[in-house]
Amino acid sequence: MTPASIPSGRKGPSAVRPVPVLAEARALVASGTRDRAGALLRAHLLRNSRDAEARRMLSSLGPDARPPLRLTPDQRTALKQMHKSFAAADWARVLATGGPLLKAQPLLGEAANAVGVALKALGRENDALKAFDHGIRHDPALPDSYVNMSVLLTESGQPDAGEEAARAALDAAPDGAGGHFALGRALMALDRTEEGLDHLRTATKAEPADAAAHAELCVALERLGRLDALDSALAAADDAGTDSPALALLRGMAQVRRGAMADALTTLDTIDEARLDPRSRAQLAATRGRALDVLNRPDEAFAAFTRMNEVQARLRKLTGTPPYLDMLAARLAAPAPGPWPAAAEDDDGWTPAFLLGFPRSGTTLADAFLRGHPQVAITEEQGFSLILRRDIPPHAEAEALDALDAQARATRRAAYRTAFETRIGGPLGHRTAIDRMPLDLIEAAVIARHFPNARHIFVQRHPCDVVLSAFMQNFGANPATNSFLTLESTAIAYDRAMTLWHDAADRLALSRVTLRYETLIADPREALGPVLDLLGLDWHEAMTDHRQNLRTHVRTASYRQVGAALNRNAEGRWHRYADRLEPVMPLLTPWIHRLGYDAPAPAPEHL
Repeated sequence: MTPASIPSGRKGPSAVRPVPVLAEARALVASGTRDRAGALLRAHLLRNSRDAEARRMLSSLGPDARPPLRLTPDQRTALKQMHKSFAAADWARVLATGGPLLKAQPLLGEAANAVGVALKALGRENDALKAFDHGIRHDPALPDSYVNMSVLLTESGQPDAGEEAARAALDAAPDGAGGHFALGRALMALDRTEEGLDHLRTATKAEPADAAAHAELCVALERLGRLDALDSALAAADDAGTDSPALALLRGMAQVRRGAMADALTTLDTIDEARLDPRSRAQLAATRGRALDVLNRPDEAFAAFTRMNEVQARLRKLTGTPPYLDMLAARLAAPAPGPWPAAAEDDDGWTPAFLLGFPRSGTTLADAFLRGHPQVAITEEQGFSLILRRDIPPHAEAEALDALDAQARATRRAAYRTAFETRIGGPLGHRTAIDRMPLDLIEAAVIARHFPNARHIFVQRHPCDVVLSAFMQNFGANPATNSFLTLESTAIAYDRAMTLWHDAADRLALSRVTLRYETLIADPREALGPVLDLLGLDWHEAMTDHRQNLRTHVRTASYRQVGAALNRNAEGRWHRYADRLEPVMPLLTPWIHRLGYDAPAPAPEHL
């Protein structure tokens, strides 16, 4: 999903500005014909929408920056109806009125923006981008379409393009809250934390009554664990008179972070769920679940987490068997890949290590310790293995991997290294590269074909705690986490993924070490000793404080747990939910034995 006007990471012809256009526009302004200057700059930006200087000059023209429009009485009525429907979030009606209006008046930027917002709300993101692009090209002094394009791009995983669109919004309206809001979101997604916070704070000051800006700032502070700053931001929102259920939700989340679970439930119970968007409804249920879990009210907690996952399933429009489970089944049914004979040409001077394990096993905590070592460079859930898997179908993995010649493997390794070094911001040098991608445990064969000497750090945790925790986690949407919305599907995913890993690890004789979560919590130095031995490193005191070692913005779902002091509160939590886990124990019991945990009492076969 890439917009035409603000393409991500590409400098094309639209960025080229004929200098005489600006000179001519300045001359027209000097002669007093600002309307002609506006028309000239709009025509130029229609073809060169990335020309920031032209956009700033156009926006400085005030009323003459906007295209002149002559609306018929019927069109004025339609415009009023569109605004009314927009305010009521009646998106179908916005399209019904705004769509024909935009066709009749293609220069009406506010109609293009409203149509784009409605399309996005209805799940038609690509069409929404086209509408925002139309607004940007035909009414380039209106910041709204830039802002909403930026937000959509950031939400769809293109924060670089989101940043560019947000900066374009600030060209059009330097003091506009929307541009600062969108830029803050994009920068936070790019891990440029302090810059992002500055722009979010600016947005709240530019428009104090905007609850969305206050909420976004509070979300960022909560993720960072800056609870004192979060309290101050919530107080500022109250002082501004904002009345938002999203802010009440954030207040409850802050109380949970501080351990005030009873107070959090009181706060959360005041929220009218109907006033929340679906993602916030899921977060409300997740926050209630966490509080109830700590208060040892497992039945109510489980109901809250079930509610969270039901909301997520509807939001993601999921029905039937999750495709991820079918993919895992296809890999298990296909001929097993490898082993392959050693090839000297596969040793090109570097080999990354891979930190993996089923989600919620403790890979983020292991990362937090290891990244403190000065001779380690870690990337976090970037999916670089997709570079290696390109054109390798899951149902014919063995055949496709066998067919890769030395040159193809070398090309993929080079692309992998380029992506890795781009992510860490420069050459790897003599540091040890660690790629943390938990579910790369199903990519062991693909990794081994390209990096036959790769070292693997496999993080394990009690299977019942892992499956329960994955079910209780409010993950972002992706094919894997879409299979974690019921206990049964989570357990099936666990069983299949673990089978793929262990079969490949044994068959391919992978260089590996097992890191046990429970030992890591109890004695980090003891637990990490074998890991450091595998990596050829010694213990470094900078590894001691895992919280200090965290980046300023933890991107993964474990940010709350890893940002806290080490504790064993989650160890053995599954016992309180044993009755709920009973139907999936036939899948988990063999893993309890295989991984060396005490086996529970036998459970009846339900699967």
